[in-house]
Amino acid sequence: MNQSTVSKDEAIKANIYVHAFLANAGEYNKSPHFRPENQDKVRNILLRLTSECNEKNKVIDFGCGTGFMIHLMRDLFEEVHGVDITQDMMKQVDLSSGNVVLHESLAESTPFVASIFDFATAYSFMDHLVDYRVFLQEAYRVLKTGGVFYSDLNPNRDFILAISGAEKQAGGVLNTTPIVNREIQGALHNGEYYQQNYGMDAVLLEKAEPIKTHDKGFSAVEVLEAAREIGFSDCRVEFEWFLGQAKVMHEQSRADSDKVEQYLNSVLPVSSHLFKYLRFVFVK
Repeated sequence: MNQSTVSKDEAIKANIYVHAFLANAGEYNKSPHFRPENQDKVRNILLRLTSECNEKNKVIDFGCGTGFMIHLMRDLFEEVHGVDITQDMMKQVDLSSGNVVLHESLAESTPFVASIFDFATAYSFMDHLVDYRVFLQEAYRVLKTGGVFYSDLNPNRDFILAISGAEKQAGGVLNTTPIVNREIQGALHNGEYYQQNYGMDAVLLEKAEPIKTHDKGFSAVEVLEAAREIGFSDCRVEFEWFLGQAKVMHEQSRADSDKVEQYLNSVLPVSSHLFKYLRFVFVK
């Protein structure tokens, strides 16, 4: 991992600003990962992974936000604990199930005793950290032996670098397509987009995503090596959401999307740059 130019304090303040802004504007819950097809996908992943748990007493969701993950797994565990630093987001979490407890805390230093959780999640969160290794150490600490850590929607460095290369060629001999142009905007100029369309401070948005902005995402190999060094016994990475997958799914069929995904997975790691995100599954 490259050394980020953003300090931890800067990243914390930027994250509170950005996520409070999005939550209060009603924009956060319009994020693509809230779409029904993605919620179905994540729910199925949760069912698959929780089947590996010895017990289903307590789960912790790091960076719980407005409750995306909490909503999908509150019926799977006796207790669901959400951790976040942005009160304006946590105010929107649905607590009606009666088994959800929220904690205003940094994910890297939670108030829990060691070895208390059966399952831990971090969805669309790790890129908001300055040092993900410190966070993984905390996740390892609070998990029971045999507990499962699941992190998803982590920006893939191979993809961002490929998109950066495509941007350099734009307007040249090789023209880019609308799909690629959209990814150039999202991967490389997200701050500009939100400033122009919503009035958000572009610089603060970039500071709120230091690993995506400064490190250009996560290296699958680096994260797996870090997890093993911390002590996780079983470390897996899965590649997800290939370039243009939503278009194939909506304009053709989910079956076609699945076929393309299966093929690209069959030729990994050569195809790694075509997947937007990385999914990590670690067992303590």
